[in-house]
Amino acid sequence: MSEKLLIVKDLSTTFATAGGPLPAVDGVSFDLEQNETLGIVGESGSGKTVLSRTIMGLQPRTNVTVTGSATINGFEVVGASEKAKREIWGTEVAMVFQDPMTSLNPVMRIGKQIDEALRVRLGMDRAAAKARAIELLELVGIPSPVERYNAFPGQLSGGMRQRVVIATALACSPKLLMADEPTTGLDVTIQAQILNLLDELKERLKMSVILVTHDLGVVATRTSRIVVMYAGRIVETGNTRDVFYHHRMPYTRALLESSPKVSNLSHTRLTTIPGRPPNLLNLSDGCSFAPRCSYATDQCHLVRPPLQAADEPGHAFACWNPLPTTRGASSS
Repeated sequence: MSEKLLIVKDLSTTFATAGGPLPAVDGVSFDLEQNETLGIVGESGSGKTVLSRTIMGLQPRTNVTVTGSATINGFEVVGASEKAKREIWGTEVAMVFQDPMTSLNPVMRIGKQIDEALRVRLGMDRAAAKARAIELLELVGIPSPVERYNAFPGQLSGGMRQRVVIATALACSPKLLMADEPTTGLDVTIQAQILNLLDELKERLKMSVILVTHDLGVVATRTSRIVVMYAGRIVETGNTRDVFYHHRMPYTRALLESSPKVSNLSHTRLTTIPGRPPNLLNLSDGCSFAPRCSYATDQCHLVRPPLQAADEPGHAFACWNPLPTTRGASSS
């Protein structure tokens, strides 16, 4: 059996707000094997980004409480000091953020931004760091890497900037790469290029990847397993095929049906999920999706459903009235 690179157990992240405690992540548990790609999907506000930042140890220093456990290659992130976490950032785990313009310094040449990680974390001298930075720019498919080394972020296209962010994340050869909505704001062609690049780098560098996205189409052919989140909780998880074709949770079905399909005629109106995401400051005792779910009964509104095993190994869902197993949805 493959060794677990990441083990998350009962992880919770709660923010102290003027309106009371806000449970952005609530009792999440999963693991990740070496050289595996896991997809974490859900609507905006479902807790995906907070979860990924908590695993990285990037939560704010004040007004936040983190409980549970997140172990990366044997290192316990929860409760670790900032100094200890800095020792694993870059070498054990790295992150590709949503917007490259907020993660790149606009007044610093891109080569110097990659150099910084190499010199601080790996102790390289200036010449070695520059040579490695140019090599990384070439690795992620940036043309004329020597010239681009001296460019500023604003001189590059959105797709090129995202490649620079990926190169920076890969500078210290991390074992785990967290990609948080890595294609947001990019056109469809560039999205495919960035996702293909992540696939190629994962295989070449033997990394594990967590791909965080709201789009199930992004993870359809690029992940081995999927975690579906809603209101900070896991509502369904399993291998990718089971989640797509044998899902039991109505929310998973709703996400699939709201995704655009190639088979649809031009100008076909997209299907939407009725209602709105719940207020995390005022969650009910029942299923958080119940107010938006056509399958909900009184029990759904009163009692929170636990994750329960489905027929397929490793497949679990949280629903009192699951969809029948004969109903599957295609991602095409």
